[in-house]
Amino acid sequence: MNTEKESAFRILSHREGSVQPMFEAAPIGPLSPSLSLLIERRELEPTSWQSHLLEDQLLHFFMKPAVIGFSMKDATIAKIPVAPGQAVFCPRKEWHNIKWDEGISVLSIRIPDSALVEAARERLTERSLEIVPRHVVTDDRLTHLLFALDAERARGYAAGKLFVDCIESALANILLTSFNTFTPRSITGKGGMAPHVLRRVVEFMDANIDKQIGLKDLADCAGLSLSHFSFQFRASTNQSPHQYMLRLRIERSKELLTDSRLSVLDVGLEVGFRNQQHFATVFRNSVGVPPSVYRTQL
Repeated sequence: MNTEKESAFRILSHREGSVQPMFEAAPIGPLSPSLSLLIERRELEPTSWQSHLLEDQLLHFFMKPAVIGFSMKDATIAKIPVAPGQAVFCPRKEWHNIKWDEGISVLSIRIPDSALVEAARERLTERSLEIVPRHVVTDDRLTHLLFALDAERARGYAAGKLFVDCIESALANILLTSFNTFTPRSITGKGGMAPHVLRRVVEFMDANIDKQIGLKDLADCAGLSLSHFSFQFRASTNQSPHQYMLRLRIERSKELLTDSRLSVLDVGLEVGFRNQQHFATVFRNSVGVPPSVYRTQL
């Protein structure tokens, strides 16, 4: 990947007089499959003060205990102790200064305004979309989602773009409902989707089972906004779109495993898994045995 193309997938900030990657150290592991939810894991050495101006909201999610020096522009400097599973929130379009005297282990997540606006479309007026700055964010929902996101990153994003899209939507809704300056209107599934709409979406998922479709593809198929689609789909199926897609893939893979001409790897690829290890793990978690063992029991 050339430098210009790679920069499109990197978290950028205004620092030292130009727009450049947020930190000089390269991220660990693969880059996010999403162009909107950018995800970067790093083990960073101690540093002197750095000044950053971000174009989008940013969360630094800490994997190990740390003490961070932090201030907004010319404000008083605070030393912030951060526990594993907590995040430091850096609001967009405000200069902030940051430093740490010991090495840190951090997952940085850029949450674009587009995701927040989509989450807020039917819940807030545009002028009321403003996230309240907080130095340290402690929220069990965020902690659960971000540990899951880091685990998915470590697997090379084997679950695909739909998983990351669902995490992005959930993160945006958490920020909107818990850290916005105005209380948003509640949103419900309103009893779920009309049966014919749900059927159309499921048929679309089934027809594209071998592809890496995104949440927007499904929302467009249903003719709904991303937020309403996610809520109504869960209300109709009691599962997230990603969970439902995994279920379809496992059911299709059971059918294909009856064909002895196909290897286990062929079956996994045919139903949209990126590698045999991920296919075997998901299959075993769902069925109770690996696909190779399941095949011998047929």
